[in-house]
Amino acid sequence: MHAETNPQSAPAVAETIESKDDPHSGDDLFCPFNAALDLLTARWTLHVVRALLSGPCRFNEIAQAYGINAHTLRERLRALENEGVVVRTVISAMPPNVNYALTEKGLALNRVFEELASWGREWIAPPPTLSPSPEK
Repeated sequence: MHAETNPQSAPAVAETIESKDDPHSGDDLFCPFNAALDLLTARWTLHVVRALLSGPCRFNEIAQAYGINAHTLRERLRALENEGVVVRTVISAMPPNVNYALTEKGLALNRVFEELASWGREWIAPPPTLSPSPEK
């Protein structure tokens, strides 16, 4: 079930994720990997992106789908919008109707989700209640 891996074939993480040549770095070392983790690993953020990968959603659709409280969801959407991952579009002022959608930058996360799902299928066992029943 598990693919063979060769540690020699994988580049060292530090060599692939750190770059002093990045324009965002100033005098400090900028690590795009850590920056991506900082943005995406805040609680509920990956759920929000996953919901938006299916298409534009309204605030309450996302909140209800995952049970996210309004304050937290507002913070996550604002952070994603500030980073250019999500775009907020006001449809009507009264009653307030706002759609959220992924930008090109946000849609590029689809391949990350596909790889994560592939990894999960290969390496994470389903809970015992969801395991296939043994053949007789």
